[in-house]
Amino acid sequence: MDENTPQGKPESPASPAVNPAVAAQLEQIKKSVPDTSERLFNFLSDNLKPIGIGCAALVLAVAAYEGVSHYRARAAAKSADVLGVILLEKTEPKARVEALEGFLKDAPSSLKPTAELELAAAAMVAQQYDKAEKAWTDLEGSSSDDMKAIAGIGHAKSLMLQNKPKDALALLTPLKGKAPAAYKQAITRQIAVCAEAAGDAKTAADAYAELSGKDSDAPGKPYFEFKANQLKTKS
Repeated sequence: MDENTPQGKPESPASPAVNPAVAAQLEQIKKSVPDTSERLFNFLSDNLKPIGIGCAALVLAVAAYEGVSHYRARAAAKSADVLGVILLEKTEPKARVEALEGFLKDAPSSLKPTAELELAAAAMVAQQYDKAEKAWTDLEGSSSDDMKAIAGIGHAKSLMLQNKPKDALALLTPLKGKAPAAYKQAITRQIAVCAEAAGDAKTAADAYAELSGKDSDAPGKPYFEFKANQLKTKS
């Protein structure tokens, strides 16, 4: 028994210390951990037992997490390069469509909207309207109201190119009520054109009348007024 220890009181076991070299390594790792993984690091660090196996597990866990993040960043950059090459080199519409379809099979989610927009545009030029419609439909499922509006306008244009004005009008009518204000005039223009082509003179006249009243200085105002008056006589 240690003579400095009071008689009758058992000696308290010493707490195992963290290896200073491991502690320094952990501190260096922490400095390199991005904000997005800070909580993961703190959770692991708070639950670390000061023994060798615990330190090793922490180092491995953080390294693995950082490795996955780095891999994803490199994969996204590589995919962006591939998409850029397609857009630069595949100038023939059908070849571009084929290349973009192949790219989209494994494309990261961050690049899919751009690739699908390019695919839709190329497919319309190539008169591959079924492929254009699929791309527009996929984009209409976006969580972005702006993208939904753009996709709806593109989808309607694709239907018009297939001589399906009634289908285009059916798509545009509800879209106008949901789209952001910045797109409403463009949608109203398409409604006017589609309705006239579909033989719906009243809807077309109303759309042209709305357009003529939007801005008294608009260059198209005389034309919109003319179309509205012309179609009113037919409705």
